[in-house]
Amino acid sequence: MSSPSNSLKKRNRPVHFPDGRPRSGGGIRETAVVDPFTALPDSLLIHLLSFLPIGDAVKTQVLSKRWQFLWTYITSLVFHVLDPPHTGDDEFVAFVDKTLALCNCSKLKKLAIRFVYEPEYPSSYNRWTQFAIGKGVEEFQLVFEDSLGVLREGDSYLLPQLLYTNSSFKALELAQCNLKPQGVVCWNSLKKLSIGRVKLSEDVIQKILTGSRVLEILELYDVYGFNRLHVSNATPHLHSLEILGVSVHKMFRVGNVSSLVDAILSFNVMIYSYGPDDYDWYLTMLKELLQSLVHVKKITLGNWAIQVLCIMEGKGLCSPLLKCECLTLDTGITKALLPGIAHMLQSSPNLETLVVSVPLPSTISCEYFSDKDCNFDGKHYWTLRKKPFTCLMFRLQKVKFIGFGQHEVDYYLSFVQFILENARVLQKMVITARMEGNNWQKEFTQAAQKLLSFPRSSPHAVVLFSE
Repeated sequence: MSSPSNSLKKRNRPVHFPDGRPRSGGGIRETAVVDPFTALPDSLLIHLLSFLPIGDAVKTQVLSKRWQFLWTYITSLVFHVLDPPHTGDDEFVAFVDKTLALCNCSKLKKLAIRFVYEPEYPSSYNRWTQFAIGKGVEEFQLVFEDSLGVLREGDSYLLPQLLYTNSSFKALELAQCNLKPQGVVCWNSLKKLSIGRVKLSEDVIQKILTGSRVLEILELYDVYGFNRLHVSNATPHLHSLEILGVSVHKMFRVGNVSSLVDAILSFNVMIYSYGPDDYDWYLTMLKELLQSLVHVKKITLGNWAIQVLCIMEGKGLCSPLLKCECLTLDTGITKALLPGIAHMLQSSPNLETLVVSVPLPSTISCEYFSDKDCNFDGKHYWTLRKKPFTCLMFRLQKVKFIGFGQHEVDYYLSFVQFILENARVLQKMVITARMEGNNWQKEFTQAAQKLLSFPRSSPHAVVLFSE
């Protein structure tokens, strides 16, 4: 046994770093490492793992024996072909297959798989859909894309028949998936449905709507193969309708859907030439659509719809009076669109919120009709108008411009001036800039100063700017 003096000597020995340098402080004090996750229950750890990308969640299995299988109980699985750890199609498909095979949770809330469509993996696609059905998935996303960016007929995944009789689905998104139900569709719990990049027949659409009795949101984009979209009381709970993408000279009709509160008509029409009868054809379609939406509180219109309204304004035709309280114009402010914007303001006496959102440069729609309909003074268009707008006099309270400066600033300035001078109960105007070039800050500052100098009809109106 060592003496106290020897023990003291050992405790007072100098301590050195591995490279031989002396370490100050004399003795060594070991600090216990406390794991903040040790005291947490497994259920909370699994919940935390659900916020990680699935690849990172799987990696936690190497932390300890306790973590080895925790990730397999995650109730939300999201796979994207661009996310690590996979580097190619084979690796991605294998990763999804293996992950789903190891899943231990009894019920899955969400399964989302986004992958570039490749026809050589049908067995894996079948396993994914069968897994979703077996786990009672509430939100299922199976989104395929074409590697060339061009959808060809036949380049889609044929959904299994079991998928059409599932009462667990509450939200369903299918892209480039071939829908061919042989019997009835029974989606009794489905509230949100999105279908894109696929051929649909009118019979299939009718089966889907008839079998989705509690549907609230319907989104169709880049779909083709039918001549008419007829949404009626087959879906009595439908709250939101979106029609996006491109229509190739097709007629859209919306039936009597009294529950609808939100409608987006932001589709474009592709046609190679316009004949003398095309104007009447487009006028009829848009007028019927607006007639079906007279009760809708929130409406979004795209470039094509605004241009058709320009024709109606030029011909002195009236649109049905809308009960719209929030109107979004998904387009810029150019000379060719001024009459269409005025037409919508005239047709929306209950309007309280107006949003003008300029699309990104890559998505800006072209001008569909000739310049012969633009024979007016665009610079002074608003000051020359004699008809008052009911919404400006009594209802409009908030205006928002998103992408200010993306097009000709003069048309924005004249429209903003017109709003400020005539909106009697306006409370707030928000202007978000999206300007480019070396001098955009200077140009935006000049435009902002000019805007602030405009007189205001409402004493409570506040103008806010943001970049």
